[in-house]
Amino acid sequence: MLHLINSAARGGAELYVSELILHFQKYGVENFVVCRKFSLISKMCNNPGIRLYFTKASGKFALFQVFKLVKLIKKEKITTVFSHTRNDVFTGSVLKFLTGICHVNAIYMGTGPKKDAIHRFVYRRVDALITSAEFSKNECERYLPVPPGAVKLIRYGRDPFLYELSEKRRTEIRGKMHTPPEKVVIGLLSRIDTGKGVGIFADAFEYLQQEVQQKIEFWIMGEPTVKSVNAKGEPTYEEQALKLLDKLKALSKKHPTSFKLIPFQTEYIAWLQAMDIFVLPTINEMYSLAVVDAMMTGLPVIGTNAGGTSEQIGRNERGLLVEPGSAKAIADAIAEMIKNPEEMKQKGEAARNWATTQHNFQTTVSQILDVCNEKLPLRNEELPVNLPH
Repeated sequence: MLHLINSAARGGAELYVSELILHFQKYGVENFVVCRKFSLISKMCNNPGIRLYFTKASGKFALFQVFKLVKLIKKEKITTVFSHTRNDVFTGSVLKFLTGICHVNAIYMGTGPKKDAIHRFVYRRVDALITSAEFSKNECERYLPVPPGAVKLIRYGRDPFLYELSEKRRTEIRGKMHTPPEKVVIGLLSRIDTGKGVGIFADAFEYLQQEVQQKIEFWIMGEPTVKSVNAKGEPTYEEQALKLLDKLKALSKKHPTSFKLIPFQTEYIAWLQAMDIFVLPTINEMYSLAVVDAMMTGLPVIGTNAGGTSEQIGRNERGLLVEPGSAKAIADAIAEMIKNPEEMKQKGEAARNWATTQHNFQTTVSQILDVCNEKLPLRNEELPVNLPH
């Protein structure tokens, strides 16, 4: 399987793609990965048995890269190309056109109408388009000119044993943050980006009454959106993200014991276990991996009533849905949960039960490989499905 992931970002999608590739390897698939040098993907997939190829292409695709990949596909007898970003789907479809290889594309973000001539060429050469949300599946079938039946609903994979609750880890993390045991931690894992609603979440703190502020802490984990990475691996951040970060730093300085910023962490699960409530303030999220992770650790979620978030939270049984774009609505939901700790606990338990039954890497990988094998032109080229017990 040839993976295309031309992204310099360091966020949930990049972490997930890395984990997915490692699980393909675990289950018997030989993986070739085209990514950017110094990217999170290159770091996470720097693993024996996974062959990395670095790209300098910054647009939708580069002809010199396509010709090299055609040679690689023929030489290594690669059967499937898996494109993981909106730009990569162009390269994947050109490779499909030139070699007849099976092309799988994953959607990690929302989409809009794309039915012009160029997109018809691209998406008609996608054998299977995978999405984790029912909302997104309907959107893709409506907006993208993919072949009939190409859109597949396959939930994100997760390893349930990684989320086993540990009071020791919780105590250690809260100790690092100088957080008293009685404080209720309201957490957010996200790129520092206006489009992610981070500023809206931050504003919610000021809407809370002082007596509530004294009972809680706001934790924001993440780094500004990466614009580019230089030859030394040093990132340049988007201007809007840096401006937002300055705002967050000012709030942290104003409320040093209640408003805390945490750098991006690859071992984020332990940090989630130190939290009590998770917030997703994005105005229109497709289907949040961070919400899945939070729920797997037993956190109730406050999220906007839009996109796939509504599907994840349900009818408020796994958290609370709030008006999109409203800091006050988030503050009101936080206050409601603080006043009703038993209900908050019940929602957290329901969230954990739902997340663990819906998201499992063994099921996810098996379903993806089944889809790939259905689309391969020759049955003797099937990808292996060696699922461990």
